[in-house]
Amino acid sequence: MNFRTAILFCLFWIPFVHSGRAFTLADTTHPATPDTNHAKPHDITTIYTEPSVSPFNQWGRKSWTVDTTLYNFQDYTQQYNLGNTGSPYVPLLFSTNLNPIGFYYGHNYLEPQFYSDSTIKYYHTRAPYTLFFYVTDPMTHQFFHFIHTQNIGKNFNFALEFQRTRSEGTYVNQATNNNQLTLTMNYQVKRYALFIDGIYGTYELDQNGGLTADSNLGNSIYSNRLTEPVNLQQARTTLTEKTVHFKQYFYLGFHTNDSLHKVPALYISHSFRLATNTNVFSDPGPLNTSFYTIPYKDTSSTYDSLHYREITNDLSIGSAKGWPSFLRWEAGVTDQWVHYSDAHTDTVMNNLIVHACLYDTGRVLYNIQGKEIIAGSQQGDMQASAGIGIHLDSLRSIRMQGEYASQTPPLVYDLYYGNTDRWENHFSKTNTASASLIYSDTKWKLSCIVSATQLNNLTYFTTDGTPQQFNQGIQVFTACIKKDFKVGKWHLNTNNVYQYVTAYTPLHLPQFVLENSLYYENYFFHHNLLLKLGVEAYFNTLYYGYAYNPVVDQYYVENQTKLGNYWFINPFVSIRIKQFRFFLKLENAGSGIEQSTYFYVQGYPVSDRLLRMGISWDFWN
Repeated sequence: MNFRTAILFCLFWIPFVHSGRAFTLADTTHPATPDTNHAKPHDITTIYTEPSVSPFNQWGRKSWTVDTTLYNFQDYTQQYNLGNTGSPYVPLLFSTNLNPIGFYYGHNYLEPQFYSDSTIKYYHTRAPYTLFFYVTDPMTHQFFHFIHTQNIGKNFNFALEFQRTRSEGTYVNQATNNNQLTLTMNYQVKRYALFIDGIYGTYELDQNGGLTADSNLGNSIYSNRLTEPVNLQQARTTLTEKTVHFKQYFYLGFHTNDSLHKVPALYISHSFRLATNTNVFSDPGPLNTSFYTIPYKDTSSTYDSLHYREITNDLSIGSAKGWPSFLRWEAGVTDQWVHYSDAHTDTVMNNLIVHACLYDTGRVLYNIQGKEIIAGSQQGDMQASAGIGIHLDSLRSIRMQGEYASQTPPLVYDLYYGNTDRWENHFSKTNTASASLIYSDTKWKLSCIVSATQLNNLTYFTTDGTPQQFNQGIQVFTACIKKDFKVGKWHLNTNNVYQYVTAYTPLHLPQFVLENSLYYENYFFHHNLLLKLGVEAYFNTLYYGYAYNPVVDQYYVENQTKLGNYWFINPFVSIRIKQFRFFLKLENAGSGIEQSTYFYVQGYPVSDRLLRMGISWDFWN
């Protein structure tokens, strides 16, 4: 370990002093397109993610500006959860995204609510920018989001963000208390670019294990939700993450491209990531033996703890603007070191990953990418993709994309050692093949995605919560259409998804998922006040869903209760006065009218009718 630490220390050098013309954001990204159907966003502050400036990211290199409009302003959190704000996401929608290559512990269903290295935001601003966003309701619920960013000179920017979600919930032992603090810095000049981010997060989830019987909700003696019997009275999951990540680009081989500009022929990039994650499930007892399997060690209480630390280095070389647009490339190698430990296991995993890509940045775009682990714990794992597309004009594009992967299942399926759950498996690699057709039209606010996926050796959790591998093939077909309609001052935003999956498989998906918003939007008082008045509607068809295992924070299949055929109706009103915004939203307005309650996951009812208020204020000074 001392030798590895010394090598990493030598690599962790960052040159800060460079000369030459400023390498601005406009050199690496396309300007954001304002939304002409809504209040014009401020263009003082530009936002982007680190992957969006990667040279081979052909379709996602656009930055965007701070949005002070009312577009989806009231949708500050995810719709599909375990019944309380801040609780894990429910996988209602099929995702074609591949798992990260190399070490991957398992699906983190809190991740959609918070930043990761690939989604964290970097800024470039002409004036210091600060945001305060706060949401509350009559129950104990708070959502707070704070941002402050400013430039120091033309080339250096830093940003500090804090997000907190705290909610007591409706039922016993359902509280959430999630906090994430992030810091980003970026520095860009002619020959050098640097991106740094740090993430510190603590997430506490009270785990009640669901209701003892869903039928209790129809019983008048349980009209007070706090009297509903739950499986676990004091269990809790505590997650902690600490991440430091940087990526730097060195631009080389400058030559004259025209009479005014010199462009680089090559770049060398180096990235470093250090991350630690801790997961603790505790129940001080007495243990509910009808909920847990028979305890292996302690019959009075449970304390399961696991920890993993990851160190990753990547060194790559690629073509820059000096190469022809139709022949761009990148190649590199990644070294990954992971130390994993729990009550029984203490092991080190290593992976050496090679990757390469060939792509075009002109009007007709193609890309070919591949990654393979040539040595290490997941040796033989690989990912490959190819795509071709065309920008029909500045507002329309169409492309086809295909992907294939053969990967070791996430570690949580192979290994877990706790007081009430234990297993050790050696599953075969999961094979995934997908093909997608994507059309985007910014002018008409329209996007369409059609995809087909073949899964072999899918790992999943059975009805008793233990992992298993499905040795037959699974076919999934999805089609999604998003369209924003406008007639006068009336708007209809639609996001409708069709999903087909082979019958009698452990992958459970509703056939249709509908998300629609109808609203009236107009200016008043000489354009000083923008008013938006409307209603949201969410619906999914009937299907056998999932149950939730709080011990390992994973979903398992259930074949007893069908969920769906319930309309979530959320009326709302929002206003905007300069940089100040405000909304009132009545969530689940049909609760108690359409039916007593509803579940996205067996045993976990969603919140009853609830009025929430949010305020947001942007400052440039």
